[in-house]
Amino acid sequence: MGKKQYVIRGGIEGRERLRVLGRVMQKSTGALLDQVNLSEGITCLDVGCGGGDVTRELARRVTPAGKAVGIDIDETKLAIAREEAAEQGLTNVEFRLSDVREIPTAPEYDLVYSRFLLTHLADPVTAIRSFLKQLRPTGFLVLEDIDFSGSFTYPESPAFHRFFDLYNTVVQNRGGDPNMGQRLPGLLHDCGIQNLKVSVVQPTGLQGEVKLLNGLTMENIADAVLEDDLATPEEIDKIVRELNDYAADPRTLTGVPRVVQVWGRLPFA
Repeated sequence: MGKKQYVIRGGIEGRERLRVLGRVMQKSTGALLDQVNLSEGITCLDVGCGGGDVTRELARRVTPAGKAVGIDIDETKLAIAREEAAEQGLTNVEFRLSDVREIPTAPEYDLVYSRFLLTHLADPVTAIRSFLKQLRPTGFLVLEDIDFSGSFTYPESPAFHRFFDLYNTVVQNRGGDPNMGQRLPGLLHDCGIQNLKVSVVQPTGLQGEVKLLNGLTMENIADAVLEDDLATPEEIDKIVRELNDYAADPRTLTGVPRVVQVWGRLPFA
């Protein structure tokens, strides 16, 4: 059996990490969606939606006549997303189990959005072309992805450097690109997107949840690290512990991966 393509752990544990990530990214993703200026009544698709944080935000922005659909390959996360949407009283949102490589190609959406998915795919161009086939003639494509090379800590942290190397290795071992964000503008240009716009954000902090992400991510790539025989369970535990100790120190600065945001319209819009 081959390696799973997605490096980061799924299920309930993966969802808990995504909750933290969603809160860290809420402001910058919200500002991105403000730029796109969503209008009431449109239909949105969130590809690789995970726990559905952005899907629900899209649903809130296009209510009452609009709709948001989130698709993912992790049924556990989707079940949690459905429960949370119901708890929040959102009736214009739907979550479906689907692989990006298998989604229908009828143009039925006004906006297709995806965050932190392409970095894990061996063939991101095919995925982007699939996204474009979902769009109506006036539709927007909106993507966010990471540039892991931009991650940093200050002062120096040996645990961070070891985590940095392990993350890059396990993603590359599965055909992904940990620095996919750098490639996004060029890929969208080559796929014919017009009125292309780009922005770069980087959550950074001396305190708060942004500083927890390195330790959480290390925990959630542990299965892949072990599968690739890159570290022992004892070393992984040590790295996580030292990352968390570093995060707890209010004198240390942590910048998680730069996030490249790209958006534009279909060429015939």
